[in-house]
Amino acid sequence: MIRLINLSKHLDDFTLSGVNLTVQDNEYFVILGPTGAGKTVLLEIIAGMYLPETGEIWINGCNVTDKYPEERNIGFVYQDYLLFPHLKVRDNILFGLKIRKLSRHMIKSALEEMVALLGIEHLLDRYPTTLSGGEQQRVALARALITSPQVLLLDEPLSALDPPTREEFQAELKRIHHHTKTTTIHITHDFDEALVLADRIGI
Repeated sequence: MIRLINLSKHLDDFTLSGVNLTVQDNEYFVILGPTGAGKTVLLEIIAGMYLPETGEIWINGCNVTDKYPEERNIGFVYQDYLLFPHLKVRDNILFGLKIRKLSRHMIKSALEEMVALLGIEHLLDRYPTTLSGGEQQRVALARALITSPQVLLLDEPLSALDPPTREEFQAELKRIHHHTKTTTIHITHDFDEALVLADRIGI
């Protein structure tokens, strides 16, 4: 469960104030709002990239408000994917696991499971710049999920995709969430996208 209690943050001429929110375990929660409403800032506060001026963040019964991002076990996928262009797909996906210094066998097993789930086995030896938008999105999602995060944050993950690919990936997100059951917060400005994906919607 994720609980946000009276969160506030001031950035230049923008203020996010008085945010209270509860997301249940295994829920796919969508936050819907226009550009500039503070949706991405809210995700970045949950992830630990910003510290709130007021309020608390609780994840699975633990107060993580003052914890560093790497201590929160959160997966984050930005709308522009942020893949490392100099690394092949395999190394992009494994980046988080290698930092954790897991055994070679555990890394190999986790990679096999994740690329099978996302259908990207054939992309492992390619570079991100050679991939389509949908392929890049799958790689970014694999990189976020392979560390088994307790929370997955998705920052408008479908906004850069063309309409047919967007519809296809909506179905993929539902399938992957059904498989992993990772508690997910997905932000978007697209009402139809929110209706298709969400267990609940916050405005």
